[in-house]
Amino acid sequence: MKGPFAVLLILALFMPVRVLAQEETRCGGFSALTMDEDVVSDVFCEGNDIYVKIHKGYWDADFIVRLSNANQTDYRTWLNGELDRVVKVYRSQQTDKQGYTYRINTTAGFVEYWMGERLVLHLERTPSRSNI
Repeated sequence: MKGPFAVLLILALFMPVRVLAQEETRCGGFSALTMDEDVVSDVFCEGNDIYVKIHKGYWDADFIVRLSNANQTDYRTWLNGELDRVVKVYRSQQTDKQGYTYRINTTAGFVEYWMGERLVLHLERTPSRSNI
């Protein structure tokens, strides 16, 4: 009898942590499906603008951004006709944007940030809730 109770107690202790983690991954009109916290420390959104805060050790990396309206399929092309857009980390003297990737402005349902072959951030647009 102690076994099932102990399992439920352990699960109950971790449940609030998981809910908190999900809330922290919400950004404006997006929620994070995947976020590699070794690379990404924060996501900042203003309307359709997305900025991704990168840990300092990865500031020299190139990040590939892909957009789609379906989850990891049917990718959109950018204005230059390419499927991938390479963005860098902003390194200005302005401290408010230093360490963030260059702005991505999109109405896509899904936004993916890749570092080489590694998916470091996968965002999904969440439905707007005007009643909340």
